[in-house]
Amino acid sequence: YEMERVAYWLASSRDEDTLMVPVYDMANHSNDPNKLNTLSYKPDKAGDSFRLVASKNILPGEQIYNSYNRCNQCSDVDEKDCETYSFWRTPDLFVRFGFVEDYPQNWEFDPTNDDHDDDSSDDDSSDDDDREFDVCLQREEETGEVEALWGEDGEEDMPDGRDIQWLGMHYKRLQKLLDDKDTLEKELVRGEGEDDNGENKMTRGEWVSIWRYHEALVQAIDTAILSSDIEEDSDDSEDPRDEL
Repeated sequence: YEMERVAYWLASSRDEDTLMVPVYDMANHSNDPNKLNTLSYKPDKAGDSFRLVASKNILPGEQIYNSYNRCNQCSDVDEKDCETYSFWRTPDLFVRFGFVEDYPQNWEFDPTNDDHDDDSSDDDSSDDDDREFDVCLQREEETGEVEALWGEDGEEDMPDGRDIQWLGMHYKRLQKLLDDKDTLEKELVRGEGEDDNGENKMTRGEWVSIWRYHEALVQAIDTAILSSDIEEDSDDSEDPRDEL
């Protein structure tokens, strides 16, 4: 069973449109302009070639990087060049490939996904149908600080007060998970050399990956809250990370 499981994830994380392409699939991902050194082109039709083209000089022994989501919502790639590229965001890469990408990152939050309680089920929520928002995170090269960018329209792309409260709620929820981490580990993770024995416990590697994603998500929410101008516009507002 374990061999089949590993084979499945190896194929699903390495395939290109159901094809295994040796060598082409060995390039690691990055959108960091200091690291990214190739452009990839998928074939338009059966029989055409996969191409991996150097976008800058690559020294002998240097790591080759390719972008798995070059046309994400935070990229400045011309749309006409995006026909064969992915529009995945940071969470999508984690689900598909099992890693959290380095900065820059692209996150989408949708408060309407869990904004349906019993008290409001009969209300007219047509104005809530399009509340999702993107936040682009990048790390300042000189200071190392992470900052949020809100798209071409600036403040118009920022979340409103309700959205910030929603982010604060989930920030607190994720912090509670961190407080319970040791207890959850005992309940959910297999011991070293321990078989699953039908208990459906996760491996140590899966556990580590989950918490790496947890850390990235908390950072994204925290940066989004701090970079919004909600608090500056309200004299009596409180930090939404503290009040929930």
